[in-house]
Amino acid sequence: MRTARDKRLINGMIIATGGVLAIVVLSIWQYRRIQDAGGIIRHTNEVLFQTDEVLSQLMRYQLNVKNSFFAADTVLTGENSLPDTASNPARLAFSGISALKALTADNPGQQLRIDSLSSLAEKDSAELGGALRLWRSGKKEAVLEQMVASPSTYDFNQMQAIIFRMQAEERRLLDLRRQANQRKALELQWVLGSLSAAVVILALVIFRWVRADLEREKIARERLGRFNEELEREVQFQTANLQASEDKYKTLFYKSPLPKWIYDELTLRFLEVNEAAIRVYGYSQQQFQQMTIMDIRPEEDKPRLEADVEDVRRNPGIYKESQWRHIKQNGQAIDVEIIAHPIDFEGRKARMVVVNDITERNRFEMELRKLNDDLARRADELAASNSELERFAYIASHDLQEPLRMVSSFLQLLQKRYGGRMDAKADQYIHYAVDGAERMKALIMDLLEYSRVGTGKEGFGWVDTAAVMSEVGEIFREKIVAARARIEIGTLPTVWGDKVQLVQLLQNLLSNALKYHSDQPPLISIRAEGENGHWLFAVQDNGIGIDPLFFEKIFIIFQRLHNRNDYSGTGIGLAVCKKIVERHGGKIWVESDPHSGSTFFFTVNKKS
Repeated sequence: MRTARDKRLINGMIIATGGVLAIVVLSIWQYRRIQDAGGIIRHTNEVLFQTDEVLSQLMRYQLNVKNSFFAADTVLTGENSLPDTASNPARLAFSGISALKALTADNPGQQLRIDSLSSLAEKDSAELGGALRLWRSGKKEAVLEQMVASPSTYDFNQMQAIIFRMQAEERRLLDLRRQANQRKALELQWVLGSLSAAVVILALVIFRWVRADLEREKIARERLGRFNEELEREVQFQTANLQASEDKYKTLFYKSPLPKWIYDELTLRFLEVNEAAIRVYGYSQQQFQQMTIMDIRPEEDKPRLEADVEDVRRNPGIYKESQWRHIKQNGQAIDVEIIAHPIDFEGRKARMVVVNDITERNRFEMELRKLNDDLARRADELAASNSELERFAYIASHDLQEPLRMVSSFLQLLQKRYGGRMDAKADQYIHYAVDGAERMKALIMDLLEYSRVGTGKEGFGWVDTAAVMSEVGEIFREKIVAARARIEIGTLPTVWGDKVQLVQLLQNLLSNALKYHSDQPPLISIRAEGENGHWLFAVQDNGIGIDPLFFEKIFIIFQRLHNRNDYSGTGIGLAVCKKIVERHGGKIWVESDPHSGSTFFFTVNKKS
């Protein structure tokens, strides 16, 4: 805090010094500007003074020459000295014009006026010079006449007018320069006043900074004191925690149920081992400390261990998990899984190793692999057996149809030709035989249908189940009308499947719902909803229901729950449904209570 305050104070002093220097520099600069303006004003006054001198010399020259000629003519002295008395003002006048030209060199307008003045002065001097020559030649009367008629008076008026214009211009410039000088003086006063005020404000700001810093320093010292107290308490607390942590670490190391040790990275010697390592490996603490990690490895594993040690030395911070074989004191080899990480142990580079005996796990895994291989082999055998059974069922059902058709045809012919000619018992026997043949035919046809439900995905595509349900409804239109059934169909999805088999699936379920109805008119609901990864379909009816004891039995081929005289069928329909659903990657089940209707649920996997 003191350093920050000192820096701020130094910065404030630098700024204040800079402000004072700025005031001094601006003051000098503005003073020089005023001095320059005073010099210009003095120069303007010199020009005015010089114009007065030139005008006075020209006037004196005119008056001296003319008065001299007229005086000489009056006294008739005949002396030639009089015109010479006017030569001195003439020289002074021309000298003054030259000086005036030099003074106004920066003013083009004045230069033009001086040139005009110089021309008029030379012209006037030439005329007076001519009169002087006539005078010296003795022609005094001609001189007097010329002087009387001379236009020099007009020229003098022009010169006087030019000088007046020059003076007017210089006075105008003088007024402007005086006003400018006054403005500069006023500006200097404002600048000095503003900078002085800024310095005062800066001094106040610096004072407030210093005061605020002192207050903050006081607060900081108080906080620092409190912080030091808290830090001291925290150090004591952390020291206690560190000691407790160290004690806990020692407990975790020495009392761990897993073998642990620490070895030197350079010499590979054991530095410390825990009780579990002594118990599992059979070596004592002293024996371990006289050994290296090479001593518990089989000979064939040592080259790999040397390569691992070199890798650790090249990458000293590496964390490693690996599996090895270790040799116990009794010579038994065990499979272990180790985790090793670097630590600093009493100033040495070391690594801590945690050992997990996986001998039993490896044995179980090996047995499990054998069991899995055996199971896979049995599954292949079962799949081949199922395939053979399906082919056998198809061939058997197909080949059995021909002799059965012959038996059925001849029995029907026998019934038609000899019915009523024999006694009632014979007619009954013939009826039983015909009925059995027909039922046998139905069983064979259903078995053939069941065998045709494959297990592959051939023929799969996008199927609109709403259209499928409309097709099934057309198939059962007459039965629906006859049973006065009402069919409610919800929103059905488009699924990935075999259209022919989906038609067969819904046809079997709807057929059962119409067949096993109660005394009430059938009410059948078909709906579907999307779930994670599949569509869930439900076919619900208000029929006679199913006892929960038979939920699994009804899906087994040729299993029936009712007498053939009560309900027709071979007991294969739901088995076909189950096989179709499983081919589509789903499952089928029923929920029902006797006399309360049934709901058949099945799922169809969504296309992945």
